[in-house]
Amino acid sequence: MIRDNARMPKESVPLPLSALILAGGAGRRMGGLDKGWQRHRGQPLIAHALATVQDRAQEVFISANRSLDAYGRLGYPVLVDAEPGFAGPLQGIRAGFAAMQTDWLACIPVDCPDLPRDLLDRLWRSRGTEPLVVAGDAHGITPVVALMHRSLSDSLATYLETGDASVRGWMRKIPQRLLPLDAAALRNINRPEDLE
Repeated sequence: MIRDNARMPKESVPLPLSALILAGGAGRRMGGLDKGWQRHRGQPLIAHALATVQDRAQEVFISANRSLDAYGRLGYPVLVDAEPGFAGPLQGIRAGFAAMQTDWLACIPVDCPDLPRDLLDRLWRSRGTEPLVVAGDAHGITPVVALMHRSLSDSLATYLETGDASVRGWMRKIPQRLLPLDAAALRNINRPEDLE
């Protein structure tokens, strides 16, 4: 069925951006388990992440390095890091830049189930002339909750060539805006005891 966007309520029209769920980590503090499939409040973490982005993005990608068939059955393209061995979230972001068909890429980690459901709208409204919007609280930024313009793709490729893999390190010199969020919204699930 084709949806007629002209008749849909304004808030129902997806934003002109792509969304990337970062689910490609090694889960070391989770005993090596794939975090995306750990259950929290009755649902796997990947379900919470999808609920945050799926209705507001024009396209959704899942960055994963294992459980590829399981992630694929969710109905979204699965992006695998070009570098083997759980090389970090920047590799997932790099794959997102390569796959996206829009000018903006929003990324969230799979292990932050309490992100606000209107997160993408908040990130979008926070744009200015800067190519980067990063969420943060009183303790600092959470660099994997961000909105990035595709113009940053070359900068990321150059940074990765240095051998560094720090998201904060890459973002440090990029003009950016801050999206303030409560610390509770940015809480991430790291250990089995964090699951409810």
